[in-house]
Amino acid sequence: MHKIIVVGCGLFGSAATRHLAEQTDGVACIGPKEPENRRGHNGVFGSHYDEGRMTRIVDPITEWAVSAKNSIERYSDIENRSGIKFFSPSGYLGIGEPSSDYNARCAATGATIGVKTSKLTATDIHSRFPFLSVSDNADGLLETKTAGHISPRAMVKAQSKLAEKAGAELISDEVAKINKGGSSIEIELVSGESLKGEKVLVTTGGFTSACGLSPVNLNLRVFGRTVVLAKIEGSLTKELSEMPTIIHAISGAYILPPIEYPDGNKYLKIGIGTDADATFEKLEDLKAWFKGKGSTENRLEFTEFIKQLIPSLNHCNDWHSDTCIVTQTQSGLPIIEYVDEEKIAVAVGGNGKGAKGADEWGKIAANLINP
Repeated sequence: MHKIIVVGCGLFGSAATRHLAEQTDGVACIGPKEPENRRGHNGVFGSHYDEGRMTRIVDPITEWAVSAKNSIERYSDIENRSGIKFFSPSGYLGIGEPSSDYNARCAATGATIGVKTSKLTATDIHSRFPFLSVSDNADGLLETKTAGHISPRAMVKAQSKLAEKAGAELISDEVAKINKGGSSIEIELVSGESLKGEKVLVTTGGFTSACGLSPVNLNLRVFGRTVVLAKIEGSLTKELSEMPTIIHAISGAYILPPIEYPDGNKYLKIGIGTDADATFEKLEDLKAWFKGKGSTENRLEFTEFIKQLIPSLNHCNDWHSDTCIVTQTQSGLPIIEYVDEEKIAVAVGGNGKGAKGADEWGKIAANLINP
């Protein structure tokens, strides 16, 4: 009998498991390993199967800024104790226009929690980042040192390593069903085995509803997101070596600088999310999305946009697309609460920006289920 079982070992789940294991005994975390052959995989997927996620403190919403700040302040400790590096402090640049107050709202929120930022004019942007082509009336918001990008794969590995070191049992399997009965909860695994726990924390993101893992309707919307990656090599490598992570306020584009991927190549990534993106409710549709290449329309649109913002990418001949999902909640914040008589709790809903503050959201979930 386990005291607490965490279902899902992604960014929220691995963080929650670490915090729990460092607080108490009897913790287990269940989640499958990343499939070697994605196209031929028949199980569930994780959106953390990637090398690049933006991280920064500034955000127009206070809760997101605070959770990111608290998490980022712990990055170095997690890296040092695990021996796994996942944070690259490349900085963050918000590109705005007079018609958008996004940068102003981010700066105002940042100021309330003591985050140092710099406001840039279009001239400043041209001078500091000459590879960018922005309009003469653009404005910029810069955050350095505490901003950049993380490898979600490496972060999960670091959290899981520390969790296991603290005594957590890591079980590589998928959960088929959660059954409540008497004083314990039974977890049925896809492998046919089962285990019992006093409490369960579900952290399965966009697969939560599709797999029927919450006893109540969480009213989640699961969006399919297409991202485009440009292979960076030759002279582009040096030209973009000082590139920060970027949010383009008007378009909603999020852009990551060249990052090395498992194939040994460096790729620049862009994504643009809208409410027009496809939504998924069925498990088979989610699996098919992860196995595919995303929206052809998005691929063409994003490629054209990034070539206009960074003209030198017109010399890049190697482009491809990939897929992930975004789990959106009605509040715009993660749902971290009990859903069944203080026996089953959930921590889901990254809303497209859960990675940067994942350690804090995991800590909040851990403190909920193990007060």
